[in-house]
Amino acid sequence: MTNKTRFLLINTAIALLFASAIAAEGDNHDLHSGDIQPWRVGAEIFVNSSLFEADFGDLSGGSFATDEPGVDVNIAEGTFTPGNWLRFKPVGQLLFWNGTEWVDSIPNGERIEITDALENIISFSGNAVSETAGIIGAIGSDGGLHEHISFKIFDATNTLNGTPGAYRIQLKLFESQANDDTSISITASPIAIVFNRGLDHESFESAVAAAGNLTENAVFASETGILTIQRVKALGTNYQVKLRHIGDSNFQLIEVNEVIGGK
Repeated sequence: MTNKTRFLLINTAIALLFASAIAAEGDNHDLHSGDIQPWRVGAEIFVNSSLFEADFGDLSGGSFATDEPGVDVNIAEGTFTPGNWLRFKPVGQLLFWNGTEWVDSIPNGERIEITDALENIISFSGNAVSETAGIIGAIGSDGGLHEHISFKIFDATNTLNGTPGAYRIQLKLFESQANDDTSISITASPIAIVFNRGLDHESFESAVAAAGNLTENAVFASETGILTIQRVKALGTNYQVKLRHIGDSNFQLIEVNEVIGGK
């Protein structure tokens, strides 16, 4: 097969997958926009985006707390095992947007705390992160789950408070049996959540755009042979592309998902 023929076949496959992904929009009307929407295929968890936004100033949480984003399993794409737990592992330290760049110097010793489904506290600060994995909830009989856990921001005096700016944390989702820390399935790479604390919309979106550049764009999971490219832009829309290693230096395109809210 000539290089020109191979190029044409790959582009045809990409075009067909893009068309399929676009045609499938609207199939999951029950999914909540803006939520983390995981699904499982084999031992790997896939997610609708690598970057999510939240606001400590939302109506439900007030100025220093929120229960967004929620976690809403996309059962149409792939279910989890009923009775198992969907969980998260903290990754890296808390970062702060100072208006120009993301830094690990936190202005007033702020930390973000997550209260999980069993009331455990998982904490992120500028120099430390909890080693304990959190629990989002138990998988239902349909293989799905829709839960919201609590995020709060505290300052150095242990008061609900936070310097105006944006804050970024990272999580890695995994599935385990109930009361067991051993992962049954796991995401290949972390997801990031960026929280707005008192910024106007334009300033916050600048922080979000910069946070997207912090995420590794291409991740290869040797366990599954899957190469994930977080953002490929086509026709003004960002897509997450997954390819399977099929030997030597060859990869087969297997999946395309629109990155909701992608810049």
